[in-house]
Amino acid sequence: MQLPLTAFTMYLSSEACAPRTIQTYNAIIAAFDTSWQSRPGKGTTPTRTDVETFLGRSRKDGTPRAAATRNQELATLRVFSAFARRDLGWENDPTEKIPFVREPPRARTVLTADELQRSFHALSTGLRPQDRACNLAILALLSQAGLRVHELVKLDLDQVDLVTETLLRVEGKGGTAREIPLNERALLLLLDWIKERPKHALPGERALIVSSRGTRISIRTVERRIQRLREIMQLAKKATPHSFRHTFATLALLAGTDLAILAELLGHSDINTTALYLHCLDTRRREAVRKLAYTVPPEVLPVSPQADEPVPTPTTDPLPKTPEPLASPPPILLDDQQGLDDAA
Repeated sequence: MQLPLTAFTMYLSSEACAPRTIQTYNAIIAAFDTSWQSRPGKGTTPTRTDVETFLGRSRKDGTPRAAATRNQELATLRVFSAFARRDLGWENDPTEKIPFVREPPRARTVLTADELQRSFHALSTGLRPQDRACNLAILALLSQAGLRVHELVKLDLDQVDLVTETLLRVEGKGGTAREIPLNERALLLLLDWIKERPKHALPGERALIVSSRGTRISIRTVERRIQRLREIMQLAKKATPHSFRHTFATLALLAGTDLAILAELLGHSDINTTALYLHCLDTRRREAVRKLAYTVPPEVLPVSPQADEPVPTPTTDPLPKTPEPLASPPPILLDDQQGLDDAA
């Protein structure tokens, strides 16, 4: 017996999973099915031992698999098990009591305001001239509206309301939709692309952003353009399309945006996900306190300051220009209906 991937795909679609989520889940279940089928003496349905053997396998080079990969695979198998118990008549859940493993914290890539401005300049002059308007519109939507890359590529032309200066029906995770206002400069860049778009789009194409072939741009094409942007800027940070979403959230909080409003703009179903960005506010508070150190005379200190650690002097700008990297939680790989938080 092989695991029914077609039925599983239909189940995921009925649960409003994103296409990339469905693709990832199917790849993991197919890999598990291959592992299970090769086990001698296997039963009619997978067991906990089958699952643990699959999760504990090594990479092709013999090295251990990353904790994030294992957690993603376990999360997928839990979803499949719930589907199998409901639709396939499985009596037991082979993933029951198998825990997720703790993942080491990872830093989110966040650009400073200066780096973001340089990004716009680089896209304006550094890539192909015929792509200038399109690239600037992409960067505006990522960094000024905080879109996920899959939300960007799914936008249609009729979702831009020029009267209200709003993106309409932006489809996020779990089939949710939201409206996102645009600031004046983002709207100007988008208008410039909309005027240029008829020269690039094939007749009848509905997509807002199109590729050089005149059809809806792909996620991979957007990723390649951002990668090329990094190379032109010689940016040490490993910026991706999602980095501009992180940058949007971070700079918005630093500008005083209310957390609940930011959660709405980002399309977070759980405000605790948005609260992860509050780390940057703690950075600002610490920096503000640090800059008061000059008011304590060094001669009264029990140990004189080290030569390579000068006492800070007053500044007219009491706020740091570069946010520190944000501590990232383990990546969330299930949609809202599975009871886990939305990814940032």
